[in-house]
Amino acid sequence: FDGAQRTHVPCGATATWFLVQDGAQAALVHREAAALSPTGVRDDLTLSLGEVGTQRFPLPAGLLRSVGACLHAVQMAGAMSSVFDLTLQYANDRAQFGRNIGKFQAIQHQISVMAEQVAAVRMAAQIACAADGWQPDRLRAAIGKFNASDAVTAVTSIAHAVHGAIGVTAEYDLQLYTRRLHAWRLADGSERYWARELGEATCEADGLTVDLIREWSGEAA
Repeated sequence: FDGAQRTHVPCGATATWFLVQDGAQAALVHREAAALSPTGVRDDLTLSLGEVGTQRFPLPAGLLRSVGACLHAVQMAGAMSSVFDLTLQYANDRAQFGRNIGKFQAIQHQISVMAEQVAAVRMAAQIACAADGWQPDRLRAAIGKFNASDAVTAVTSIAHAVHGAIGVTAEYDLQLYTRRLHAWRLADGSERYWARELGEATCEADGLTVDLIREWSGEAA
């Protein structure tokens, strides 16, 4: 614990206590016992631990990150659904060159790509939360968080492209969702982190990759 650093702590600017984990040990750390620095993302911080002390308790290794991955996958699925709804409504309402911009084939194509991504993230979030008990399965959590983080750039880029300048104004709600999506993409591991976890698990396991994916996604063998 002592001297460790954790980047991209979501909403760390408003937290008084931080729950941290090292291996099979966890501890509650008060913000006064840590060095906090901004990440450039609103309300998120980089956390550098000081002396944690002896107030520690056992916790299964990797559990906090797996739980965080599941929670963020679900949050991202919901936020992307809201981004899609806003984008679809705006495309149907905004008129240009004598008709709604949603009538243009190029816009329709982009919105269909967004719809595909949003649906995939929703299914991935369901897989992430499909454990038998309260503790998430790490590889299912990896599937959920990888897919959610991987879709952020495409979904937010299309949304802002369709909206144009209004999408970045403080008066319009789109930026509330897209800013958080970019922050949540990095929280508890980016798509690269979870892709590596899945890749290592695949290489270490016996059998066909397709069978492993079916097992992790909850399909019957």
